[in-house]
Amino acid sequence: MSQELFTAYSKFSEAILEVNAYVADIFANHEELKAYSPQQLQTLRIIKKNPAISQSEIADIQGVFKTAISNRIKKLEQDGLIAILTNQDLRKKAISITQKGTELLVISETVIFENLNELLAERFTGDEIIKFTSQLDEIVKCLKMKKDGDKQ
Repeated sequence: MSQELFTAYSKFSEAILEVNAYVADIFANHEELKAYSPQQLQTLRIIKKNPAISQSEIADIQGVFKTAISNRIKKLEQDGLIAILTNQDLRKKAISITQKGTELLVISETVIFENLNELLAERFTGDEIIKFTSQLDEIVKCLKMKKDGDKQ
């Protein structure tokens, strides 16, 4: 790997950290969102995208131990953002988002996206942002293919 490419990956890694910190700051300063961590809202987003998902599946997607997910799930359930349903043999619990959870996600996405748009619109055109996110989609595809290949 060339030094230039190494530097590019390093900058990419730093950018991910900065974006995460920026989003966390937005949440911390928003009245309705400050009660939740970015990880809890990410968990809620995963549950919305994957109805009837299990805690183990969420842990796998987030790359964390099931104990970390248990704490997140407990908070989300206590606040009425998710519902946990037990199947007939009582071995699997399926987690689904509630209407209240969906409404909170709409608020969080609106707040984040409006802040990002305000921040980025001064330096990038809409087309540039769309092209960049298309490139991010390709990175995500590569990561998913790698992960799926590792499972086989």
